[in-house]
Amino acid sequence: MSLWLDGASRSYPPLAGDESADVAVVGAGIAGIATAYFLAAAGASVIVLEARGVAEAASGRNAGFLLAGVAENFVAAAHRYGEQGALRIWRFTRRTQWLVRALVEEHDIDCALRWNGSDQIAGDDGEWREIEASARRLSSEGVGVSVDAPARSATYVEDGELHPVRWVRGLAAAAVKKGARIHESTRVIGVGPGEARTATGVVRAGAIVLCTNAYTARLAPSRVRPVRGQMLATAPAPRVFARPAYANRGYRYWRQTSDGRVLVGGWRDTAVDEEVGEEERTTEAIQTQLEAFLRQHRVSAPVTHRWAGTMGFSHDALPYIGRIAEGTFVCGGFTGHGMAFGPASAELVATLVRGATHPDADLFDPSR
Repeated sequence: MSLWLDGASRSYPPLAGDESADVAVVGAGIAGIATAYFLAAAGASVIVLEARGVAEAASGRNAGFLLAGVAENFVAAAHRYGEQGALRIWRFTRRTQWLVRALVEEHDIDCALRWNGSDQIAGDDGEWREIEASARRLSSEGVGVSVDAPARSATYVEDGELHPVRWVRGLAAAAVKKGARIHESTRVIGVGPGEARTATGVVRAGAIVLCTNAYTARLAPSRVRPVRGQMLATAPAPRVFARPAYANRGYRYWRQTSDGRVLVGGWRDTAVDEEVGEEERTTEAIQTQLEAFLRQHRVSAPVTHRWAGTMGFSHDALPYIGRIAEGTFVCGGFTGHGMAFGPASAELVATLVRGATHPDADLFDPSR
């Protein structure tokens, strides 16, 4: 069981019969809930359909990082997307950070939001050279970053962390106040032009938005691949880590919560062929390595939680956001960075659903 979901219960009723709305959103993770919020705030009638509960899938099984950029450093991103593309991605995820700060303040969401920065740590000499060059380049763009050469790391001071389930559920409550309707325990079994079908009713809507990430292929043609990620958490321990850390090109990550719990995740690169698919189970191979990390850093507090979650990976590590068929839109494929991409992605897809344009739509076009 995820630490974040420990003790969490569902708050919204299942769908009981047919309903109609301007927009039906499938999936109640951060992308689905934020999409519903932005659409409802713009005056649209919105229904959210969720097979489980709000934030019970990947949005409730991650580390709760709010980091700018993609998993790799900026230089690596520039090699992949071009420097201007990498800068656009950086600014897009910075938009998420701005949105989180504003929405938490506006709606008084209690989600343990902290802006302690993050550490990006090199796993080898080549990565360290890239991290150092990334810091120089982003510093020239006004980004707050400092380098620690002995530790082969860079600290990005504007990054944050939060309790992901409280964040998403707090935003869900805000969306409901704006008029959105949420139905938990309601699995969508099919979508077609203007409708989302469930076992207990049909929602008819002018637009359908699939915020189903790793599970999108169940409902529409999709290039999103399901990939498993694993984590563990300890009981409260003496302070060891000052801020969230990403290491080894994003394959390893950890943080310590305000009450002292140490969270460690990743090491998926050591079992690439096994860590695929939708099965949310932990494995001895990965959990043993997470435990070894605790011993390496002399964290002796007992492990209290172990969990796995299913991430949705795209072909190029950027989400797919936009229309995929007449009246049907997608917002997913976050490649392990749903917290960083989700709110800004939701704002983008909500803009497109309303028939307007967005300056970053081309960057994430599903047909690219």
